[in-house]
Amino acid sequence: MAIYSFELDAYGGLANLGHTLREFGQKVKHFDAQTAGSMPLDLDEVHGVIVSGGGGSSGASAPAIEAFVREAVKAEIPVLAIGAGSRLVARALGGEVGSCAERGVVKVSLNSAGREEPLFAGQRWWSEQVVWNDECVTKLPEGARPFASTPGTKIAAWGMGPWIFAVDWHAEWDAAGLAEATKASGGVSAAQVAEMQRLGRLFAERVSLVFMPVDRMVAGRAKDVRH
Repeated sequence: MAIYSFELDAYGGLANLGHTLREFGQKVKHFDAQTAGSMPLDLDEVHGVIVSGGGGSSGASAPAIEAFVREAVKAEIPVLAIGAGSRLVARALGGEVGSCAERGVVKVSLNSAGREEPLFAGQRWWSEQVVWNDECVTKLPEGARPFASTPGTKIAAWGMGPWIFAVDWHAEWDAAGLAEATKASGGVSAAQVAEMQRLGRLFAERVSLVFMPVDRMVAGRAKDVRH
């Protein structure tokens, strides 16, 4: 069993999130959404799904990933969506996406629901985060609720039931990714990088412990009992 990670583009690598998940004993299998024939066929070996990327979410493989996400939700498999993934998953589940150019370091503010959300435990009520958006979620899927906003969008994080969670900033990026994403806007300071990585690590730990716990990998499997 593994977490299946779909990388929508060159900015879809899991970096710190991937390192933390593996430290917690998770197995992560990556799929390059830009490579034909790399898509998984079924959910038999999946106990979590991650969809991540920067910029836009409407590449050639988007319909196949959207279909996979819908099947994962039906099977009650946790889906974590990051950046462009948050828009792809919203669209896959009946939401709407519109143009929204917002890149660089922005202020992320948690609303009252976000402050009570277990995956945001330990996070500041507002923080500086890096976004890389050519579009934003403009309408949530039915039953979903927002958790955070930025200056460019009222829906910077959202969730839907116990199985779907989405953030539109890049909590997963490492120092190199943060520097590259902010280069055009003047870069990011060492202090900002340190704080973003601290909050990103904390978020990743919550993902592994609360949202996609390792024990899901053996859920429902028969185990040998030896005396």
